[in-house]
Amino acid sequence: MPELTASKNASPARRLAVLIPAMCLPFIASFFYFVVFPGTTFGNSFYTAIKIFLLVWPLVAVGWILREPLINRSRNVRNRPGFIWGGLFGLATVGALFGLIELTPLGAIVTENGGRIAQRVRDLGVAEHYLWFALFVSFLHAALEEFYWRWFVYGQWRKLVSGGWAHLLAAIGFTAHHVVILSQFFPLGWAFALGACVGVGGAVWSLLYARTGSLWGAWFSHMIIDLGLMYVGWVALQG
Repeated sequence: MPELTASKNASPARRLAVLIPAMCLPFIASFFYFVVFPGTTFGNSFYTAIKIFLLVWPLVAVGWILREPLINRSRNVRNRPGFIWGGLFGLATVGALFGLIELTPLGAIVTENGGRIAQRVRDLGVAEHYLWFALFVSFLHAALEEFYWRWFVYGQWRKLVSGGWAHLLAAIGFTAHHVVILSQFFPLGWAFALGACVGVGGAVWSLLYARTGSLWGAWFSHMIIDLGLMYVGWVALQG
């Protein structure tokens, strides 16, 4: 996975020009594929298109528009601490999720909305091969999101603002489309509360990336949590 880049040659205006669509388009697209046109070919095309955008836009923006190197080979990368701390955070988060489902009103909310969760899975056309979908989301899609939100969005914000603001802004962008998706599964208050948890996770992963210089630990942590979430989805799909 890419490491942190070090070049700061691009102007702030040009850097903002690549960051604004990066922050906004995933949020906008989520309305089309999950709210306005769910379960339709037209709506699902937005889902496919935004995933392609997550992969292509960072490469175009950094390599062509900003004209900066994609990899800084001089940076000291510490993968082992990233895996350790990322793994611990991932396991702790999944444990907390299952604990909340068992011991708090969240469990009743998940049960009450199990049908909605299952229907959204069917709308995406993946119910018949849910295992493969879960593995794709947990491994490949998690890697794509780390590449996009941590390497690209956080990496570019930190060249414009202080580290704390960069973590916050990248986490907000990462959270926004998740709130839209969660609002289709849960009441709005719960959607914002769970979205805030997503934002905390995003900030932890960008901090881990900043401390280790590598995405591997953040991806490993993200993968563990997504596997836990996919299990909740599978339980809902079984009725």
